[in-house]
Amino acid sequence: MWEDKNVNSEKVQGSKNTANKLHNKIEDRGRQQLCAYTFTETPSLHLLLAVPLSSLGFRERLLPCENSVEDQYSAGAHTPSSSVTDFAIMSSSRLTEFYDKREILLTGVTSELGSNLLEKLLRSFPDVKVHVVLRSRNGMNQTDRVKKRLYGSAGYERLRQDGANAMDRLEVYEGNLLYDELGLTSQVQEALVNVSIAFHAAGPLEKLLEFCSSSRHLSNLQAVVVAADIFRCAEDQVLESGTMDGEPTAFRLMQTTARRHLPLCCVRFPALGPAYREPMPGFLNALTGATALMVGAGHMLGRSDLPAEIIPMDIATNTLIAAAWDLEKHIMPDGIAVYNASTINCTWAELVKKGDRASQKFPYPSFSVRGITSSAFLHWIIVLLFEWLPSLLCDAILYVFARKQRLTAEHARIRKVLKSFEPVVSRPLTVQRRKINDIQNSLSIQDQESFSLRADNIDIEAYVLCAAAATRKYCVDEGNLNFNLKIVTFFMPTVLAIFVLSLSYYYCFLL
Repeated sequence: MWEDKNVNSEKVQGSKNTANKLHNKIEDRGRQQLCAYTFTETPSLHLLLAVPLSSLGFRERLLPCENSVEDQYSAGAHTPSSSVTDFAIMSSSRLTEFYDKREILLTGVTSELGSNLLEKLLRSFPDVKVHVVLRSRNGMNQTDRVKKRLYGSAGYERLRQDGANAMDRLEVYEGNLLYDELGLTSQVQEALVNVSIAFHAAGPLEKLLEFCSSSRHLSNLQAVVVAADIFRCAEDQVLESGTMDGEPTAFRLMQTTARRHLPLCCVRFPALGPAYREPMPGFLNALTGATALMVGAGHMLGRSDLPAEIIPMDIATNTLIAAAWDLEKHIMPDGIAVYNASTINCTWAELVKKGDRASQKFPYPSFSVRGITSSAFLHWIIVLLFEWLPSLLCDAILYVFARKQRLTAEHARIRKVLKSFEPVVSRPLTVQRRKINDIQNSLSIQDQESFSLRADNIDIEAYVLCAAAATRKYCVDEGNLNFNLKIVTFFMPTVLAIFVLSLSYYYCFLL
C-alpha cells in the first residue's frame, strides 16, 4: 500500500475550506504520486484523492471505501503496477499511434465538452497540433479567450504541469460558425492543409460541414466527428443507425454531406455530468441540471424509475477521440456512422439515493429538498414550502438588518437550472449502445485504462461525492457560502417545526 506518512489524518467537515483542500490535493496528486490518504471520521472521502492517474498504471474503477485503507488493499483495491511505465503505455497505445503527428481542427472549444476535449488532446498526445476556430467576444480576442479563460482555468492545471509546450501546439483563429468558410481568411485556410481530423463539440453545424466537404485546403481530411444531443432524437427508441429521417435538420444535413464521400460520424451524448477522473475527479465548469440533481441542490420533477441518462464529461471526451479512430476502420460510403455514448448504470431514484452521503458531507448552501417525484402538485408544494418560502423569509430578515439578500436569488438560479433539465428526467428512452462496447473491447489494455468509454461500471456514490466537493469549490460564490450555510442550518429545523405544528393543529382542531 502507498500511503503518505507526512499527511496527518484530517477531520473532514462539510465546509468550503474542506472542499478546497480536497481539490487542491487532487490537483497535486500527480506531483506527489500518492495512492491513498486516511481520514479519521469519513474514510470514504479518501476516494477523492485515491483516483489513479492513468499514467501511473493503476486500476480504473473506484471502489467504495466503507472499511479501512488496509481492508481495501486486501480486497484488491488500487495497487500500483511497477512494471508498467509511461513509456510502455505510450508505445503500446493504439490511439496514441493513430493520433501521432496529426493536425486536428476543433470547433465549439468554449463549451464544457470542447474545453475538456482540447485539454485531453494536448495532454495525451504530445505530437498533436490543434487548430481552434473561435470568435472574439466581450472585448476579448480569440487568443485571449483560449489562453485566459481556458488554459488559465483550474481544469487545465494538470496540463500546465505535464505539458509545458502545450500552447506551442495550439493555433487559434478568428472565425464564426455562422459564416461561409467559417469566416476564415485564405491565409488561415492554407494553414489547415494538413488537418486530418475535425471535431465539432458545440455550436451551429451547417457551415462547418459545407467547409469540410468543399474546401480544397482540407483534402487530407479523414474524419469529421460531430457531438450531438441524444434527446434531440425524434423517436424514443434510439438506434445506432445511419438513417436520420426522423431527426432534426442538422442531422439530415450530415447525412447529405456524408454522401459526398466525406468520412463523417455522429456521437450522441446523454446529459453531461461532472468529470469522473480527468482532469480531476468531480471537476465541472458550471452548474448544470445533471449536477444540481446529483448534489441535491433542489427538488426535481421527473420520473424516478427511468434510467439516469448521464455521462461523465471525461468519458464523453474519450468517446469522441475513439470514434475518430474507429471511423477510419469502418467508413460508410453512403451514409453516416452513428455512436450512442455510454451512460451511468442506475435510475434517477437510485442516483438521488446514492448522493445522500454527498449531501451530508458537502450540502449545497441553499434551502433544498433532495428528491424526485412525478407528481407536479407534490413537487411544487415541496418547492414552495421548503425552498422558496424559507429563502424569502431569510432574505426579508436580511433586508431588515440591511444585509445583502442572497437566498432568493440562489433559489431562482437553481430552479432555472432544474427546470431546463425536466425534459431529460421525464423522457423514457431505449438506447442501443453496441458500437461503443465494441470499440471499448477493440482498444488495447492501456487505451481502455487511459480512454475508458464505459460509464456503466463506475462507483456512483464516490462519483457524486467528488461532484459535490467540486460544486462547492467551483460553482458557489465563496463570499456567500458560509453565511448561507449558517442561515440554512438555523432556519430549516425551524421551518420544519412550524410546518409540523401547523399540520397537527389543522388535524386536531379544525377537522
